[in-house]
Amino acid sequence: MKRSVADSIVETLINAGVTRIYGIIGDSLNALLDAIRRSEKIEWVHVRHEEVAAFAAGADAEMSGSIAVCA
Repeated sequence: MKRSVADSIVETLINAGVTRIYGIIGDSLNALLDAIRRSEKIEWVHVRHEEVAAFAAGADAEMSGSIAVCA
């Protein structure tokens, strides 16, 4: 199977220690979401608004002491 840019991004996130991504599903993220699903190492947390994703990722990072991502 060919490796995509999304696969490389997910691998980089996994190597950085990311375990959760907060975000909104949409056309611009479909390839990334598919790569996340295939990896089974990062949890996607769907939110209803971009601002909520940023707040959730910030709180997650503060409470866990690890990297959290919003998309």
